[in-house]
Amino acid sequence: MRFSQILLVFCLLLSSGNTWANTFSYHLEKLEEGVYAAIAQPGSRASSNAIIIEAGDVVVVAGAHFTAEALRDLISAVAMVTVNPIRYFVLCHHHRGFSHIDLDFPPNKDVIMSWQTYQALASEPRATRFPVVFFDQGLTLKLGGRTIILTNMERGHSEGDTVVYLPESGILFTSDLFYNKGAGYLGDGHMQDWILALEFLERLRPEKIVPGYGPVAKRSDLTDFKNYLRAFVSEILFLIEKGHSLTETKKKFSLPRYEDLAGFKQFRDVNIERAYHDLKENVVGSP
Repeated sequence: MRFSQILLVFCLLLSSGNTWANTFSYHLEKLEEGVYAAIAQPGSRASSNAIIIEAGDVVVVAGAHFTAEALRDLISAVAMVTVNPIRYFVLCHHHRGFSHIDLDFPPNKDVIMSWQTYQALASEPRATRFPVVFFDQGLTLKLGGRTIILTNMERGHSEGDTVVYLPESGILFTSDLFYNKGAGYLGDGHMQDWILALEFLERLRPEKIVPGYGPVAKRSDLTDFKNYLRAFVSEILFLIEKGHSLTETKKKFSLPRYEDLAGFKQFRDVNIERAYHDLKENVVGSP
């Protein structure tokens, strides 16, 4: 037996457990046969989680915030769990102005995304050099006996967030609509729509949830994040209704129950700014 075959057998034997080997950027966790959470590792080249789905003799990979280096690590991670090729990438969202991410997919692989995500990507100075498939409200893939439902949640964390749902097993990938055990980045968010999106995802009653960041979660974790976001938004609204400026709101804002959440202090000011402007424009009705 050649060395490469021995190595492949060794890797496949390792994959029988619930947790899997690490690449530099991702730690793999087996959710069920053929489905793996790729958890971004702190300090690595990945800043957001992904999901790997085997569907017959092909693979679907979904996620966001893909630097060229993180993509290489993720593709290597796929090769650690299956010999099957990647057929589709799903880009769950893109933040305008970040031309160093999400534009380095292999030129021979289709990348699926919402039409809003495509518009955001097309606005970058770098051109897309890979095939793009974009959709409006939703897209269902039937591959190798597996059903993969892609839903455009529209405005939430971004202009057009896509979630991935496997109905047979109840596995949900939310991308950055949900941060598990963390405050998250609200910088492009639409607060009311985001909370409504989380309520919709709760009603799916998923069995396992792969968040945009943090460990694999259960429904109660999703509810915890929704409650945090609602409390954050309520505090901003309270201060707006008191007539406070953005500067005053930053000084007076207080949410002691959630101050120990990962990223709360790091993103505090930018999250307040985004929530303040979004709520002033869309709820209070003044710029």
